[in-house]
Amino acid sequence: MPNKSESRLIEAVKGGNEDAFEQLIAPHLPMLVAYCRAVCGDHHAAEDAAQETALIAYRNLHHLFADVEFPIWLRAIARRQALSARRASNRLGTVTEQVLENAFADSKPEALSPERDALVECLKTLSGRASKVVRRHYFEGLSLKSLAERLCLKVNTIKTILFRARASLQDCMERRLRTRGSP
Repeated sequence: MPNKSESRLIEAVKGGNEDAFEQLIAPHLPMLVAYCRAVCGDHHAAEDAAQETALIAYRNLHHLFADVEFPIWLRAIARRQALSARRASNRLGTVTEQVLENAFADSKPEALSPERDALVECLKTLSGRASKVVRRHYFEGLSLKSLAERLCLKVNTIKTILFRARASLQDCMERRLRTRGSP
């Protein structure tokens, strides 16, 4: 059975008190991040999965049955989010990394594969810091540390930007390859 203070906070959130949700979830965030990291294997992906878990919990709190413990319900949501992040990370490692590393190795037009064409198109969709970080790291060969220094950012911020940019590129490439009928 849920404890009384959590039950009161849940009812307050259901009644429209957004601040109550922050009080409700705050004690559980370290557990969520740790759990997601154990499943994902990546700190940044785990943080993203934990944030998604919190958003999903907030949006769906009205579906929580009174006899279900809030932390158990959160872990169930976190599990789905973390497994999804791990699958996305595995896909990124197999396709995007290879294509990014080899994208401009052969500049002859006949050497372009459907994946490379898709990547070139998708790179055009990146903007701002993501575009700058991807191009400087992959095409100019700058290290993460050098990028961080040049852009006055922390190395972990650069890693996060790269992770999210690769995820965006992967989604874009998959959509383009599907629409072209490529495997």
